[in-house]
Amino acid sequence: MISSVAFMCAMIAVAIYAYCNVARASPSVPMQWSLSGKVNWSAPRAIAFLSIPALAIAVLALLASRDAVEERHLAAVGAMFLGFQLLHVILVDRWTKRKRG
Repeated sequence: MISSVAFMCAMIAVAIYAYCNVARASPSVPMQWSLSGKVNWSAPRAIAFLSIPALAIAVLALLASRDAVEERHLAAVGAMFLGFQLLHVILVDRWTKRKRG
C-alpha cells in the first residue's frame, strides 16, 4: 500500500510539473498520435496531464480494495502508470518543440 501511495504522489507531482512547464502556450495538448506522427486528438492541458494519474488512482484503489492483491503487484501497476505518464509528457514536450520549429 505504501508503494502505491508513493507512485500516486509521484504521478501528481509529474502532472503539476507538466502543466506548469510543458506546452504552456498551447490550450490543448495531444493525447494520441498516429504511426505517421499526426495528432489524432487533443485535450485541454489540465485534463491531458491529469487523466493518467486519475486513471491510475482509480485502478490502484480498486486493486488495493481486494485482499488477494499483493503489494508487489500494486507497485508494478503503479510503476507502469508512471511510465505511461512520463512517456506522454516526453511526447508532448517533443511535439511542442517540433511545433515551434
